[in-house]
Amino acid sequence: MRLPIRHVEQNLIFTTHGTVWAVWRVAATNYSHAPAVAKTRRLQALEGLFKSLTGEPMLMSLCPQIDPIAVVRAMVADVDLARAPRYESLGHTVLDQLETMELTGRTDWLAVPLPPLSWQDGLRSAFHAAKAEVATQLGLMPAPVTTAEVERRARQAQRLQAQWPSGVSMRPATEAEILWIYGHSVRRGLAEPFLPDGTEAPVRGRGRTIAALGEMLVAEGGADFTDRKALPGNPFQRRFLQVSSEWGDSYQALLALSEMPETFALPGAAYLQQLDGLAYPIDWSARLVIVPGAKAEPKVRKRARHLKAQAAEYDGDPAGPPATVAHNQADNQEYHDRLTANRREVEIRAMVTLAVWGNSPDDAMDRAAALASDFGATDYTFSRPVGEQANLWQAMLPGCRTPRVMTGYSQILLARDFAMAMPWCGSQLGDERGGLYGIQVASGGARPVLIDAARGPRENASASMAFIGELGAGKSVAMKSAVYNVLARGHVAGRPGSRGRAVIVDRTKDEEWARFAKACPGTTQLIRIDQNAEFSLDPLRLYVDESPKVAARFCESFLTLLLGVRPMDLEGVALSEAVQAVLEGPAPSMRALMRELASRGAVDPAANGLARKLGAVARKDLARVVFDETLPVLDTARADSVVFLVNALALPKKAELASEHRIERLEFEKTFGRALMYLIAAVSRETATASRDEFVVTVFDECWWLTSSDEGLELLLELLRDGRKRNAAALVGSHDGDDIGPADSEKGTIIRGLIPHRLLFRQTSRTLAARGLEFLGVDSTDADLLELVTTGLSPIGLSDAQRLARAGECLYRDLVGRIGLMRVIIPMDPAIEKVIHTTPSDYRAAA
Repeated sequence: MRLPIRHVEQNLIFTTHGTVWAVWRVAATNYSHAPAVAKTRRLQALEGLFKSLTGEPMLMSLCPQIDPIAVVRAMVADVDLARAPRYESLGHTVLDQLETMELTGRTDWLAVPLPPLSWQDGLRSAFHAAKAEVATQLGLMPAPVTTAEVERRARQAQRLQAQWPSGVSMRPATEAEILWIYGHSVRRGLAEPFLPDGTEAPVRGRGRTIAALGEMLVAEGGADFTDRKALPGNPFQRRFLQVSSEWGDSYQALLALSEMPETFALPGAAYLQQLDGLAYPIDWSARLVIVPGAKAEPKVRKRARHLKAQAAEYDGDPAGPPATVAHNQADNQEYHDRLTANRREVEIRAMVTLAVWGNSPDDAMDRAAALASDFGATDYTFSRPVGEQANLWQAMLPGCRTPRVMTGYSQILLARDFAMAMPWCGSQLGDERGGLYGIQVASGGARPVLIDAARGPRENASASMAFIGELGAGKSVAMKSAVYNVLARGHVAGRPGSRGRAVIVDRTKDEEWARFAKACPGTTQLIRIDQNAEFSLDPLRLYVDESPKVAARFCESFLTLLLGVRPMDLEGVALSEAVQAVLEGPAPSMRALMRELASRGAVDPAANGLARKLGAVARKDLARVVFDETLPVLDTARADSVVFLVNALALPKKAELASEHRIERLEFEKTFGRALMYLIAAVSRETATASRDEFVVTVFDECWWLTSSDEGLELLLELLRDGRKRNAAALVGSHDGDDIGPADSEKGTIIRGLIPHRLLFRQTSRTLAARGLEFLGVDSTDADLLELVTTGLSPIGLSDAQRLARAGECLYRDLVGRIGLMRVIIPMDPAIEKVIHTTPSDYRAAA
């Protein structure tokens, strides 16, 4: 079989039967887990596009193989590997791992036959095509299409695209991409060429590249082409197609959409989008015949007269006409009303073809049977007509004529009805480059999800991330994986002063974050906050040289929390005045502040009370980290990862913080722990925003201790706001989205809006699941999403092997707002794999 293609150049296909096709590559939009507003917007954009198309356009969606080498290249792009040897080693390990996986993607296309510019142009094109075909049959080199003709057709394609609405983003396909489409159709299931990215240089040869398409042998039911006496397989029992080429034998099964439900609505009607979620890759194409509503309306009226005459035949029958007659009349009337309601309405005759494949004929037929079964419950029927596999295969190629068999499977729809199938709505997540963070399971294969943590500030956006999930759902492991990628990838090529850093607050008893940080690339500084503290966190000593205003603000916020002082009360004003006086002195410190308050206390009762309170606090053993002037001032500028070990601090429970009455009666240990945690968060923020050459993440796991106070909430808000311009980000995690950004407060709403990366893990509580979905930005009342979060993400009760395979599942919202299902993977670094887990057993999975 030879394809009817004689010339390919730019985004144009010149065929042997005189027609010229233009091809565009369409940008897909995530749909399945998108917010309701985004779904409605996508539906309207598709409907508007289909109303603007004319003639017989063709929609395609194909599943390309993903090159593992390309994935690893994207991982190490812009990384100075000479300064990151462990990350280079990780790249080799990831490459070995990816080569054992079936990596697939999805890419979408629109092909439109360009109408003749005039009747003379049509005759001329047919003549030149016939002349080229005759030359080919005679073994001669046909004359190429002239440059003038190519430019004329390219301008025509540009004018055509300019008339379409901009809601569906697309660009002209390249010559290499068009050749890939044909190569992919021949080599499904084989080692096929990898999909070009559209940035490659034009292919040499001015259209002569069609020779790369070659010739192939196509056999219904398969055949042994090496044995001339062998007969083709029985197409009644072997409904598949064998496509043989120099690259091997590809076994494919082609199906046509033969039946649809009488009525349908979203989400069930989005059958084309649902193909992306099945357990095997599926290519599909849809050939459309678009007729303006004004031309289609007479046929609808004719059918109405036919149905009325059919009902009249039963006038003498006491039982009256069958119910189906009245039903058909009502359907036809509704169709007529919708068709004539808008002058831009069109009638679409859709012919949908699907292709599956396998390593053997049985694999291909089994997948075809599974596909028909998967849609059987939804009244979508896919048929494999006997002896028509080759014709269906050609129906999926641009430039080929529509096979006669396809006309028997036409579905008559209006623009909105066809748009409800949601074509070009595959799921994509992550960044074009970055660390390998997760795997998206879609289209029957694994899609690597890369995250470049520093991309946000480079593109004037936030890089902060929020992690929500119940205990054991994978939240902490996901946070650690993100920190590892920052530390491992921080050395940017061409920037000697660049590095990735992490400032972590570790509240765990077994100091899991400290063990993890020491196993990560780079140096680690551990800062223990207890009776044996080795560094001073005195805010008046820490920042007096850099910024007295910062020192004053942190000191006053720390003491108002510690002493229970209201800023605008007399005690608050006295404290502010004393702090300012100390900062203007020779050696500011908390001890100096105590002396200043005692001196003022002789004439000011408020200052006297504050001095006595501070004296009581300074006598506590835990307070030496703030009040001991002999301790050296903390310096966090050198280490790559800084970990504050605060497990010795007692913190109030959330229930205690919910009542002002209970806050006033907290034990000293909890009051001091809460105030000191604020101070630690302030030091973390200052460390993260100190240098723009370094990308720094500040990690607050179980962050309710920070956001429970208005001061802590303001501190987190400042970090998120300054992170973009200071090349920093915050990683916050909790069991409840309201802990990160309270939905009922203005600051909480702003905090939510400043965190683009959001990951939602399992929540068996439907209340928490609903709040997590709301934080994610989707409909919190969606029954399917609630079921997914409560029972579908890393389910409990599976076998050890299943738990390991499904550990770390989550819904992920990436930097550009796309939402999809992803499984976070642990960095393939032996040192990290030993310390990243928190599960107290031999089970090793993301828990």
